[in-house]
Amino acid sequence: MSKKNIFLLAAWYIAGWLIASLYNNKKPEDLKNDLEKSKTEWEGEFKVLLNNFIETHQNLINDIKTHIDTEKNRELFNNTKEELIKIIDSYRVQWLELLEELKVKWKTYINEASEKLEKLYDDKREEIDSLKDIAPEKLTEIKEKLKSTFEEIKNKMKQ
Repeated sequence: MSKKNIFLLAAWYIAGWLIASLYNNKKPEDLKNDLEKSKTEWEGEFKVLLNNFIETHQNLINDIKTHIDTEKNRELFNNTKEELIKIIDSYRVQWLELLEELKVKWKTYINEASEKLEKLYDDKREEIDSLKDIAPEKLTEIKEKLKSTFEEIKNKMKQ
């Protein structure tokens, strides 16, 4: 297994553990007691664990519906969705143009291209910041995607 796959597996494990710890309403002692009872009542440990798993995910979904999936947030997102898509698409197009230009002149041009890329990133981040009416969670998610794309581009440039 490659280092990348091990890292992804660990990241997903940690994410799952965090979600479970936040949204599992049962205390560890209660779950342990339920597992012990299941052995004596012939219910089966798997059924107890499955029910706990389902309950944890239902709690997560209910929390999302309550705090994020509100009518106001949906309306704000729908009103700005097209503009956000245009911003991200224009960033990607300009990024690809820079990458093609870099392939041709990479040795003499890498510093200039890097500066252009950072300026482009800052400009797009400012455009996204101008849409402050959108739900804070969505805005943060979009900024993280933009930053991730920026880092990906910088890494490709270094390669």
